[in-house]
Amino acid sequence: MHLYKEALQQLQDGVLITNMDGTIQFANSTFLKRSGYSESEILNQKTNWLFSYTINATRQWQGEIELKLKNNGTKTQWVNVSPIKDENGITQHTVIMFSNYERSEFDPLTKLPNRYLLQKQLKKILVNSQKNDKIFAVLYMDLDRFKFVNDTLGHSYGDLLLQQASERLKNSIGEKHVLARMGGDEFVCVLQNLQNEADAENVAKSIVSGFSQPFTLHDIEIHISTSIGISLFPYDGDDDETLLTNADSAMYRAKKKGRNQYEKANVEVNAGCFERLIIENNLRKALEKNELSLNFQPQLDIRKEKVIGFEALLRWNHPDLGNIPPSDFIPIAEETGLILPIGDWVLKNACLKLKEWEKAGFYSLRIAVNLSAQQFLQKNMVEKIKAIIKETSIEPECLELEITEGVVIHDIDSAISVLQQLKEIGVQISIDDFGTGYSSLNYLKELPVNTLKIDRSFIFDIDTNPSSKALTAAITTMAHDLKLNVVAEGVETYKQLSYVKKSSCDVIQGYYFSRPLPSDHVVNFLINTRQAVQKDA
Repeated sequence: MHLYKEALQQLQDGVLITNMDGTIQFANSTFLKRSGYSESEILNQKTNWLFSYTINATRQWQGEIELKLKNNGTKTQWVNVSPIKDENGITQHTVIMFSNYERSEFDPLTKLPNRYLLQKQLKKILVNSQKNDKIFAVLYMDLDRFKFVNDTLGHSYGDLLLQQASERLKNSIGEKHVLARMGGDEFVCVLQNLQNEADAENVAKSIVSGFSQPFTLHDIEIHISTSIGISLFPYDGDDDETLLTNADSAMYRAKKKGRNQYEKANVEVNAGCFERLIIENNLRKALEKNELSLNFQPQLDIRKEKVIGFEALLRWNHPDLGNIPPSDFIPIAEETGLILPIGDWVLKNACLKLKEWEKAGFYSLRIAVNLSAQQFLQKNMVEKIKAIIKETSIEPECLELEITEGVVIHDIDSAISVLQQLKEIGVQISIDDFGTGYSSLNYLKELPVNTLKIDRSFIFDIDTNPSSKALTAAITTMAHDLKLNVVAEGVETYKQLSYVKKSSCDVIQGYYFSRPLPSDHVVNFLINTRQAVQKDA
């Protein structure tokens, strides 16, 4: 046995030997070097955590697999699984051999050029096209619902589907163009010496049409379509990496639009995606780096001409990117789930500021904080609010939570239950941006809310648009009949203020009265406002 192990150590392929339950008994040096693990980390461990799926150790098998590396990455490997049986035909051990075929030039399953060879060929095509002033196209293709076939029928069916799909692609594309398998169910075609963009689109249409007929895998018919992204040299990139990336992005847009179609590259969209990625990566670190801050926009009681509170507004000042507008980063925060820790931070710090103002002698102020849909729908949201109120020692009625109509309509029964719990605590509730979403007079009478905030889009042209004027007056009358307060957002001119007063709104906020204030300016603003009111009196 010692002699066999010495021989296995000399192989350029990685080797594992396991017993029947998948416990690793031996790993050669090639496997250890390729995977990054030490021998002590591998021996006596099960194989299932190493691979993208569980290998059946009782039968001969070969195919593609993703090996999980120590650095948390993966590496595509071609695997040969060979059971070792005793004299009675009973499997005692299994030998698993790994071939890192990316360094070869052809995919062993489909016999197509692999990623490595494609990149070499693509570089040559680039040089020739630049020299001869020719255009060419890169088509990035992905089989729709391939994972479903693999998961339901098994990898042998998946491998057969990949082989048949590659044949259909070759028939649709023709022999004069380059077709390669990138890995998994992704293929790339390079169409050379094109006359115009329409030539590339015609090939894409031919590919989509070619997949309209079912595939026969052993005795089962499978319907599989393909999504395609097209990038064109030199318009969508002048190097191989950019062309592949832009075609790949276009392919994913085709998938999002319903699959079984092609999409052309959009350099502006891709640039926007890159900017979005930069914002997302930096946003993940913004809290710990103390880059987030709050501004506070005053709210004025029209009749009493008195500041009654502030709305907390999130701001992000990045040291390199500068001030990033909330409209740029809030949607990303919501999409990635970062809105939850950020929202908690906003709530707590807004309440802490309110407590500071009380210590400075300004009591009975109200702080309004926007709640995102994700925050509102958290199961422990009410408990979080209670904990923050207790931690910051504010009076519950001084906290106003703003939610949009869409959040409420998402699940009206749950919303009523949550809002009722908040009302029992004493927290104030306002419906933000009223009139722009799912406005329904029917649900308003059921909701335990205190305030409606008329969206700024109605206030913007209230002095010139009769419809905005009528709607503002109607919303205000209805809200008062329901015993609700009304806040007019976005009041920026004296004329707008006059019409809002005529409509009997209770509270205004907007640039006419004050822009949002940095937190360290609020106390001075309150002092100056109070002095001005006393002087007028």
